[in-house]
Amino acid sequence: MINISKLTGYNKQDIRNVVLLLQEFVKTYKDNKIKLNYQSRPVILFLSTLIATAGIGVFFTFRSIVTKYNEYVLSKRLRRPSLIRQSSNILKNGSREIFIQKGNGKVTRIIIPKANNDQYAADKYLYKDFARNEQILQQQKGRLFNSRFLNQLTIIWKILIPKFYCQNTSLLLSQCFFLIFRTWLSLLIAKLDGQIVKNLIAADGRKFARDLIYFLLIAFPASYTNAAIKYLELRLALGFRTNLTRYIHDMYLDKTMSYYKVGLSGADIQNIDQYITEDVTKFCLSLCSLFSSMGKPFIDLIFFSVYLRDNLGTGAIIGIFANYFATAIMLKKATPRFGKLASKRTHLEGVYFNQQLNIMTNSEEIGFYKGSKIEKSKLAENFQKLMDHMSQEINLSSSYAALEDYVLKYTWSAWGYIFSGLPVFLDVLFPKEDPASGHIADIHDDEHGHANTEDTNSTTENMKTFVTNKRLLLSLADAGSRLMVSLKEVTTLTGITNRVFNMLTQLHRVHDPKFDYGDKYGLTDIHGTYQLNYDGLRLEHVPITVPTSEGSYAEPLIPDLTFDIKGKNLLFVGPNGSGKTSVARVLAGLWPLYAGLVSKPSDLFFNPQKSYFTSGSLRDQVVYPNRSENATNDQIFHILHCVNLDHIVKRYGLNQNLDFAKTLSGGEKQRLSFARILFNKPSIVILDDSTSALSPDMEELMYQVLQDHKINYVTLSNRPSLSKFHDKVFEI
Repeated sequence: MINISKLTGYNKQDIRNVVLLLQEFVKTYKDNKIKLNYQSRPVILFLSTLIATAGIGVFFTFRSIVTKYNEYVLSKRLRRPSLIRQSSNILKNGSREIFIQKGNGKVTRIIIPKANNDQYAADKYLYKDFARNEQILQQQKGRLFNSRFLNQLTIIWKILIPKFYCQNTSLLLSQCFFLIFRTWLSLLIAKLDGQIVKNLIAADGRKFARDLIYFLLIAFPASYTNAAIKYLELRLALGFRTNLTRYIHDMYLDKTMSYYKVGLSGADIQNIDQYITEDVTKFCLSLCSLFSSMGKPFIDLIFFSVYLRDNLGTGAIIGIFANYFATAIMLKKATPRFGKLASKRTHLEGVYFNQQLNIMTNSEEIGFYKGSKIEKSKLAENFQKLMDHMSQEINLSSSYAALEDYVLKYTWSAWGYIFSGLPVFLDVLFPKEDPASGHIADIHDDEHGHANTEDTNSTTENMKTFVTNKRLLLSLADAGSRLMVSLKEVTTLTGITNRVFNMLTQLHRVHDPKFDYGDKYGLTDIHGTYQLNYDGLRLEHVPITVPTSEGSYAEPLIPDLTFDIKGKNLLFVGPNGSGKTSVARVLAGLWPLYAGLVSKPSDLFFNPQKSYFTSGSLRDQVVYPNRSENATNDQIFHILHCVNLDHIVKRYGLNQNLDFAKTLSGGEKQRLSFARILFNKPSIVILDDSTSALSPDMEELMYQVLQDHKINYVTLSNRPSLSKFHDKVFEI
């Protein structure tokens, strides 16, 4: 006998024995000529998988060729493919077509569907109805599958899969098919496993080799199926995230300026950037992962239970599921509130992240003030809160994991061994009668002292049944344990779903044209009127009030503002904090108009105190907020020359993408803002301290440029010296 337990020290006799063993195996194969049944399931599944793989490979190869050809055509058709804004078009159906440059000059075409404002207006009532029934739903908070969570998920589900005939539906149905197919393969593999053990005990080399080949063949579609399930899970998560993100963007970034109003809503929602990026991603991944992790064991429970019922009987299956339910109840009572823990951890991570971002954004100002010590203490405080919570979460998870591992992995496996051994023990305790003689069959030896062939077959058959049942019962126990773990993941998903749902609720609230700005008196407190297409700028008895929960009853910055200008230039002058910028906020619709009348032109333009520069090139900065398809080089050159920025063009060109907020000086930023005004050509522009960083001669040039282009302006400043550039002065 060859000692295969040692790794070294083999002699020539051991090597000779190995060679003889291989020769004997080859001789046995030639003599028996192992015949495969090409109509057997393993062979058919293997060949079908090969054909399907080849077909998919041909399809993706053909699609890759078509995609590369389209990219080549687009790169030739686009005049300046490196500019994203210049590569944007509005199609006839209202969708936006954009072209994004990839590596090596390649261009990808993306279609962004038109925002369905009618759908958003209808959806807001779903969120209002949910909020109205909040108190009733809170009573079911203790349940695992509480109606609050399911109702939230049902409402969000309409965003993830808006209609039946869509890509996400096909991905979901495909995943269901592969989950069922994987369970069926597991059943076949369990049967084949028992057959291999039976052949091994019976020392039937020919059948053993045949079934081993079958096992290797069926492993190919099984591996393919596992990979397909994971692939579909990730693709479905990506599809869900795409639909949900576009839904959020359509409300967050539109003419209602929800991105600004969400900070004035008075809602318990902070760091909305974290909600839109991290929470949406976690929600989609967790939901799709939960579907796979719950769907597979649930299907396994059904398939394996039906098969085991025929082998073990109904009583055994009832006992198994009684054990499952008993342990499920026990674990449920011992389960910490992972949903609340995850939600709080996400909130603390957001606070810590934004503290880091604040230091990065205001590093220069902090450096001037020498505020490192106080910023460090705040950072340490937020970090310590996060660490304390994570430590608590780890402690609770560890103690629960020990209990869960013992119950699900070992206790359930022990019950699996007990029930899988029942048929064998029952045959020994209650032997079957011999149909021919009517006597109980007994094990006996033949005249040569060898065991009876029938007894040997019975033993091997019992072993086959035991191995098959054992594998299925262990798989059943594993399915039950994975289902229990998935139920724990539901509590985590509940917390993430609640955060995403709260974000959507607040977005619908601020997106509503009747948004009340958190006013506790509601819309009845906001009764001012906006009049558009006015050939000047007029305010009649308008109070300038900071939006708070007190509404119009709060103390106003300016109690009653009235003026009317047509074809003239007006200077608002007053000290800091007097409400000058607040006037611009009311004119722009950022703050509520509690009373009075505002008449303004439809093309009223605003130039805020802090110059904003979007990502992109110098061309993009000049034409913002418009697209630059129709902006010629000569036009932009002329505008930049008017504001004395010729050197910027020579230095960076028009099409080089830069971070202009960091590249330009303060004066260059303000002059570039004036270039933006010249390109948009408004009838009136609001200048909110827009020349504070300019020298006196350059400041005079900017105002002269506006006058030369016949653009009227209203300046908000604390410098009376600017009155020489204006026709009227209004002191606050």
